[in-house]
Amino acid sequence: MKIIDIEKEKIGLTRIFNFARKESVLLLADGEEFILSRADDFEAEVEAVRNSAGFQSFLDSRMKCRTRFPIEDIEKEVEDELKAESEIVHQHKAE
Repeated sequence: MKIIDIEKEKIGLTRIFNFARKESVLLLADGEEFILSRADDFEAEVEAVRNSAGFQSFLDSRMKCRTRFPIEDIEKEVEDELKAESEIVHQHKAE
């Protein structure tokens, strides 16, 4: 997996897509992460990611984070957000 911090590496989309044609690309931007990969061969992508030393290194770094959240807390947060969004939509429709 190719890792590109687009804030540090000024790189054009054409070059990013050229990388993505060969291997998945992890794009870092504003503290967020995005993965770009070919959409036409999912099984090959899974195998490529599984065998990618870069991706395994990425996963290892993620595992070092000791903060854990119970799935129940995450589910409740998602449900609360969906409920709030639904209420906003209903308010706008009523107006």
